[in-house]
Amino acid sequence: MKAEIMIQRLRDKFGTEALRSAVQLHTDYDKWQIEDLTIEELQGLYRRFFPQKTVTDVAVELANEKRLKELRSTVLKDASYIGLLEPDNWDRFNSWMLDLSPLKKPLKYYKIEEFQPLIRQFKSLRNKYEKQAKITGTKEWYHKHKLPIPLNN
Repeated sequence: MKAEIMIQRLRDKFGTEALRSAVQLHTDYDKWQIEDLTIEELQGLYRRFFPQKTVTDVAVELANEKRLKELRSTVLKDASYIGLLEPDNWDRFNSWMLDLSPLKKPLKYYKIEEFQPLIRQFKSLRNKYEKQAKITGTKEWYHKHKLPIPLNN
């Protein structure tokens, strides 16, 4: 990373006095200004306040992201199956999430540990849907067989 970028990020993070103190402590009071630091000293100071992620941290983040995508996929699959989510229209699903989901928030704001009650709710909805879809003439039966619901005139 270029020295100018590192200096700018350090200045954005700290005030002038705080940055001066950090430079003094980092150089054992040999230097007072950030511009006086050598590249190695600047990189050392920068890494102290902006540590690089370790390989383990990156691997854990990727595993968590993959798990989160799997959980969201499970919810979306069940929502599509029961007719709550249409491929070209997310409005019904989004309003349902805000009104009737356990935590009353959009799917993208759910954390990994918060998915269990939501998935349980969708599994229950799916089971109820499957039971109703076996009964001829119900809304679920028409949806499952992709037939239009007849009008009651």
